Amino acid sequence: DETTVSGPPTKGSNAQAPAGGVAEVAKKVLPRVVSISTQGGTAEGEGSGVVISSSGRILTNNHVVASAKQGGDVTVTFHGGKRATAEVVGTDPSSDLAVIEASGVSGLQPASLGDSDALQVGAPVVAIGSPLGLSGTVTSGIVSAVNRPVRTGGSGGNPFGGEQQSAVIDAIQTDAAVNPGNSGGPLVDANGRVVG
Repeated sequence: DETTVSGPPTKGSNAQAPAGGVAEVAKKVLPRVVSISTQGGTAEGEGSGVVISSSGRILTNNHVVASAKQGGDVTVTFHGGKRATAEVVGTDPSSDLAVIEASGVSGLQPASLGDSDALQVGAPVVAIGSPLGLSGTVTSGIVSAVNRPVRTGGSGGNPFGGEQQSAVIDAIQTDAAVNPGNSGGPLVDANGRVVG
């Protein structure tokens, strides 16, 4: 069967992604994801975060901001390139979560939260963050497993570093590519809701 090609596709002919497609999810969630850089004492760090309030509250991982908790500097870069300073307003080292608040911002669109307990193995997911310092990076995959035991906090070979508290949490395992700098960025379901 022959196919006739009359020329290049017209501009915008593939602009609409199918409902629940990765491109549609990315378009919805990317404006709600930030890059975070920290500096405290001799330590520097970088990671990602997701906006959870219109006034600038951002959810991230504790290990992303740990070096700045004792008066260090936190800088947030929003999707459009705007930068703001932020302060750490709450941490939970045992679950490796932290909340920071950006200064001088308002009217932000917070991300929608999903139900991670409802995730099923094989469900499509999208990870968004700033791996290796490259902001706005989108990867996709599936939920490979749920309730995977992962140790947080503590020291001695722990990937999260220097906290003295230690706990085991039930994590979501995914085959979506995640690299250093993705930490704190959201894992979202096919509807763009944060599930991890």
